[in-house]
Amino acid sequence: MNRYARIAAHAAWLLFVASAAIFGAILPAQHDGFSHLTHPLAWLGARSVPGAIGFNLCGFVLPGVLAAFALWSIRGAMPKNTPWAMRIGVQLAVLSALAFAAQGLLPLDLNDPNGGPHSLAWTLWWLSFVPAAALFAWGLRRTPARAGVVALSAIAALALPLMIFAAPLVVPIAVAQRAAFLIWFAWVAWINQAPPLSRV
Repeated sequence: MNRYARIAAHAAWLLFVASAAIFGAILPAQHDGFSHLTHPLAWLGARSVPGAIGFNLCGFVLPGVLAAFALWSIRGAMPKNTPWAMRIGVQLAVLSALAFAAQGLLPLDLNDPNGGPHSLAWTLWWLSFVPAAALFAWGLRRTPARAGVVALSAIAALALPLMIFAAPLVVPIAVAQRAAFLIWFAWVAWINQAPPLSRV
C-alpha cells in the first residue's frame, strides 16, 4: 500500500502542474487573455470558460483524490501508540485534500471571484492543512528518523499562510497562490517518501 501511496502522491502534483500548463496554454484568449502571473488558477475552471470541466477534473478533482488516497494510507500505517497529534493531523490532512478536490466540483464564478462555494473550498483547503502540518511536526518532534518530515511540516505550516497573506504584498497574488499549492503538494509527496510510520 505504501508503494501505491507514493505513486499517488507524485501523480497528484504531476497531474496538477501538467493541467495548469496545458490548459493555460491552449485556452483561447478571452477578455484580456489568461496569464499565470495575473489570473487565479481557478479561472481555468470557471463557469463559461472553454475547457473548464476538463481542467477542474484534471487540475483539482483527480489530484485532490490522489492526495487524499496517499494521506489516508499514512493513517493506516500508524501504530496503536501513535501520538494524538499525528492522528488528528492526518485526518485534517485528508480533509485538506478533499477540500482541494472540491474546488473542481465548485467552479469559480467570474462575477464573484472572491466569494461563493469555490472560495469556501479554497479556504477549507488551507485552513485544514496548516494545523495538519503543524500537528505532524509536533507529533514527530522526538523521532530522529523523521527529522526531515518534522522540518518540512513546520516550514509548510508557516510558509503557506505567508504565501496567502504576506506574499501578495510583494508578488502578484496569482504567483503567491501557485506557490501555496506547490508547498502543499511538496508536503504530501515528501511525507509519503519516508518509511512507513509503523517502522518508527
